[in-house]
Amino acid sequence: MQRGKIYRSAHLAEIPQESTHPLAAIRLRTLVTLQSQLEVRHLGPPRAEFLESGVRWEHIPIGDTWFRDDGFYKSEVPPGHEHLVIVTEFRNGWQSFFKLLAEREVYPLVFHCSAGRDRTGVGAVLLLELLGVSRNLIIADFLESNTTFPKMPLSRRQLEPIFSLVDESGGIKNFLLESLGLDVADLEAIRADLLEPDVG
Repeated sequence: MQRGKIYRSAHLAEIPQESTHPLAAIRLRTLVTLQSQLEVRHLGPPRAEFLESGVRWEHIPIGDTWFRDDGFYKSEVPPGHEHLVIVTEFRNGWQSFFKLLAEREVYPLVFHCSAGRDRTGVGAVLLLELLGVSRNLIIADFLESNTTFPKMPLSRRQLEPIFSLVDESGGIKNFLLESLGLDVADLEAIRADLLEPDVG
């Protein structure tokens, strides 16, 4: 996988004044917000400094049906399946996300939700699976968020239903093609842009 192409983050509406944000060192081309419309309305869009110099901002809401002005409503799911429904209930949003990743000239790209661990974490899981990263490394990347949220730790078991869904679909390629409605050309473009070119 090529370095310096794609990153994930928490929301970018507020950054502590004393913080030197890593985005300042990235020649960012595209910023993707996965927050619901309500979250963007209340937390705010990404700070203007991250959208300077022609950076493209795409808002792909994941979770609009869960976030309402009078509270947070999420359909009841079996314990341990909370991250699976992020995939299954918002297939259109994920289709838009991967279609965007398949566009050329969108990198470097940052994608984020509010905390940068659940929706963003699930998106990273599917992408890394597509890129052929081992599941042990995918899980390790997912659990990196526990350094920031030690009181609400994620578990590797939370990914098991997602991996099962992928496997039952015949692998990540079939899942993205048949369940999310992507094209083979989309998958090839993503892999071409994010994987190191074959040598020899």
